[in-house]
Amino acid sequence: MSTDPEPPAEPAAEPAIRRVLEQALPTVRILTLRHLAAGYSSRHWIADTDEGRLLVKVPQRDRDPAHLGRLMTNTRVAAEHGIPVVRYRCLVPHAPAVDGPVLIQEFEEGDTAADLWESLDEGQRLILCQDLGSIVGQLHGITAPWFGEVAENATASSPRESLRESVEAEVDALLRQGHADLLGGSAAVRTATARALSQLDDSASLPALTHGDLWLPNFLVREGRITCVLDFEHATYQDRFRDFGKLDEHIFDAFPAGRPAFLAAYAAACPLPDDWEQRVDLAHMLHALTMHVYFLRWSPQWAPEYAQQVKTWIVEHS
Repeated sequence: MSTDPEPPAEPAAEPAIRRVLEQALPTVRILTLRHLAAGYSSRHWIADTDEGRLLVKVPQRDRDPAHLGRLMTNTRVAAEHGIPVVRYRCLVPHAPAVDGPVLIQEFEEGDTAADLWESLDEGQRLILCQDLGSIVGQLHGITAPWFGEVAENATASSPRESLRESVEAEVDALLRQGHADLLGGSAAVRTATARALSQLDDSASLPALTHGDLWLPNFLVREGRITCVLDFEHATYQDRFRDFGKLDEHIFDAFPAGRPAFLAAYAAACPLPDDWEQRVDLAHMLHALTMHVYFLRWSPQWAPEYAQQVKTWIVEHS
């Protein structure tokens, strides 16, 4: 399933981006600046400077500076634990030249896995799946004492002490934004979710750093290997198998041969609990519910498809 393409850049935008760069990084000399047609929710420019190549990101959807600050915090935490990520230079909360926030980061060389995927043979894809398993397993080895947002100190925003409390609060929030009739009724969703949670081993319900948006566009590849994970804006401490919802939909449903390779590398980095398949099953429903709400806002024609996935899951768990 596709998402909305990035809108074309306006011809007058380049001088505005140059002004933002000059004001945000006054000691950096800009050599060249060009628009980059990439991404789905931001506009991007590449600046060649005397301090290296920079990527300038102008968000178009979520323009809340606090959200971008969380992105930087999430990425920094991942970097501190050895996850290959981009390095941010600065955040401009509001740049008058573009009437909104601007994020400036060092440009990471490579192609997205999405751009390369169709040109790869099965062996090359399996190598990427193994790399992905190792990286995601390492990411999920990063833990915290709470379920919820990542924080730089010991206190998170609206932390939850248990997985049940965290998931039920999230489901309630999503149901308030979703289309109850399409989903088969809020009460049915809550009941089936509670039943699924009751079957999990509490001792394995540990808050792990989840990326929240694991699909091919968010991995950079160089010389056939994954070298960087992008866009930690949705990262939170959750049950680690939440990340499997998007992974399965966008990678392994179309390339099932890659899942065993991914799982073997993942388990070597972060061993699987006995109830991992039940956790993945719940993650699929939560992913579908999240996508239902997301597409209601941005592309309503896709929302019923994800609502049907939730309804099917409810029937299977009645």
